Amino acid sequence: MKTETASDLGIRVAEARELAGMTQAELAAVSDLGRTVIAKIEAGSRKLGAAELVRLAESLRRPVDWFFLESPPAVVSRRSDPNIRGLSAPLDARVDWIARDIAYLHQLDELPKYERFVQAPPESVDGAARAAGALRRHLEVPDGPLRDLQALAERIGLFVFSLNLGVDGGDAAYVAVEDAGVVVINGKMDPGRRRFNLAHELGHHVFQDAYAPEVRLSPQDDTERLINAFAIHLLLPLGDARSLVEEFSADVRLAAVAAGVRFRLSWTAVCAQLRNAGLVDAGSYEDLVAQPPSRVDFIELGERWQPELEAPAVPPKYGRRVLSAYRRRKLTAERAAELLWETLTVAELPDQVELSAEVYRREFGSVE
Repeated sequence: MKTETASDLGIRVAEARELAGMTQAELAAVSDLGRTVIAKIEAGSRKLGAAELVRLAESLRRPVDWFFLESPPAVVSRRSDPNIRGLSAPLDARVDWIARDIAYLHQLDELPKYERFVQAPPESVDGAARAAGALRRHLEVPDGPLRDLQALAERIGLFVFSLNLGVDGGDAAYVAVEDAGVVVINGKMDPGRRRFNLAHELGHHVFQDAYAPEVRLSPQDDTERLINAFAIHLLLPLGDARSLVEEFSADVRLAAVAAGVRFRLSWTAVCAQLRNAGLVDAGSYEDLVAQPPSRVDFIELGERWQPELEAPAVPPKYGRRVLSAYRRRKLTAERAAELLWETLTVAELPDQVELSAEVYRREFGSVE
């Protein structure tokens, strides 16, 4: 859908305002346009100048083109789903924005190459574990820790962005774009939670969901529960959990601390997987959950946590392609910086020096 009239534009402004959870008076205050002006714009009875539109877009956390072009289909479906709508406006706005960016780069033929990995949704916890094992084998990491989950996800067409959305900005969101997918992770969350959220959204991508609700650690929905099981088995296979307990001579607590550090998992997820593996009973599980690791535990273990997905972070190959497109003058400096989501400023962008065909072929595998 294209916005063609003042009335169409007014409808889009009103929709963006409602999605942001703002009243006309609140939008007027942050945009400094006045409530009467906002009301007339939304009613289509007042034209909107370019500078005013930019102010509204910034106030509503939307790209300017959002007011003229419809979002990708999965974003529209997610936006209209009554189970999702309005749960976390900052997260919803960012996933919409980035899905547009991915669709735009897809049209430019500037997305990194990827190979989709698709499976049927699991019907049981055992099926979820098998699906996780199949993905690990596809990624050529059948066991052990999955390092740099963001880069691994990019290999199968899931483009993951970690942005600081604040403590009330939601956890994570997924939408499909063409045959690729977009995940936005709230980088303000705990590092272990960020990885679990990404593993969960990987499940939605692999099982070909068009979009997904926010992650819940104790979901009521059976599908979400099974995708949680997929995420836990993906991050910490049962065999690895058992090996850790053997390594630490049945000292389950120290084994759990090691699992959290080496596999970069939240304490809750580690304890749950130890229970799944039959390594702790119900009572021991509750005791373990109630006593998260302290600095003493980490010193005794002699290992350190290496956090991932610290905001801001963009997919590694995606970032390279954006810079390459900028250097080849397919993107303006402002557009390149926008696509890189504060990982670089305009001032930090490299010179626009043409890449030779040989260099381009070596880096990206083809020449336009």
